[in-house]
Amino acid sequence: MEFLEYLLAFIAVLLIWFKPQKERLAFGIIAGVIAFDVVLWLVASASTWIPNLTL
Repeated sequence: MEFLEYLLAFIAVLLIWFKPQKERLAFGIIAGVIAFDVVLWLVASASTWIPNLTL
């Protein structure tokens, strides 16, 4: 998953570098990558917020 995130961030940098008029699209890509990172972090750390229950 990290490779996909780095690839999208690299594409956003290339967009800003070669087509500055696409800055909004690049910002949307970066915002999406950050949101995806937050979701992955929430899923990975959910067990520390809600302890495992043994029934």
